[in-house]
Amino acid sequence: MLEKWRHNEGKEIEVFQEFKVLASEIISRTAFGSSYFEGQRIFDMINQLTLIIGRNRYRIRIPGIRNLVKTRDDIEAEKIDQEIRDSIMNMIKKREEAAMMSQSHGFGTDFLGLLLKAHHDNSDPDQSKRLSVEEMIDECKSFYVVGHETTATSLTWTIFLLAIHTDWQDKARKEVLELFGQ
Repeated sequence: MLEKWRHNEGKEIEVFQEFKVLASEIISRTAFGSSYFEGQRIFDMINQLTLIIGRNRYRIRIPGIRNLVKTRDDIEAEKIDQEIRDSIMNMIKKREEAAMMSQSHGFGTDFLGLLLKAHHDNSDPDQSKRLSVEEMIDECKSFYVVGHETTATSLTWTIFLLAIHTDWQDKARKEVLELFGQ
């Protein structure tokens, strides 16, 4: 990302979009052990779902009618939600298969690995305390959405504040150089 920015010297850069890509890459790799491209499809579908929800936020609905008559947005939202669920299930199945093949009974130390460990935990005889597949999927969806947006927004605000407060920028640069060198 920084190399790409160096080639755009003197030009405007839409940093929020750049940080969304960076946050997507970081979350995909560290939390789910996948590349940005694998996670990108899920991010795109979550963004589409968010747009549909936002578009329908202020629509008045008669209780119970939604079960009888579905709008185009309802149908599209259900389809997208199912695709997200299927994509996450594929990641879960791949990880479970990899754990079975390695015979190490380890699912990894990332977020998905810890969820799978909680799902397959046999140490507690009370099966009701184990994490269900639906709970794992919901946790993954939440992690994607929350981690993606908050990270990109925080980085964007940080860059903005550093751009308008050059004295802070100089102090931050000096501290980074002291810690990491050139």
